[in-house]
Amino acid sequence: MQKRGQLGIIEFKYFMSGLFFGIIIALIIVLLGTKGVIPFQIPLVCG
Repeated sequence: MQKRGQLGIIEFKYFMSGLFFGIIIALIIVLLGTKGVIPFQIPLVCG
């Protein structure tokens, strides 16, 4: 039994979950900054 291709699948799973949670957290921080809840503001690139 060879398990050569299994590590790429595990890394891809962690990459996709980290990307998903990172986008959600970034959107929450941007929305809180525009509403004035947090003291700093991150400007949106698209608007």
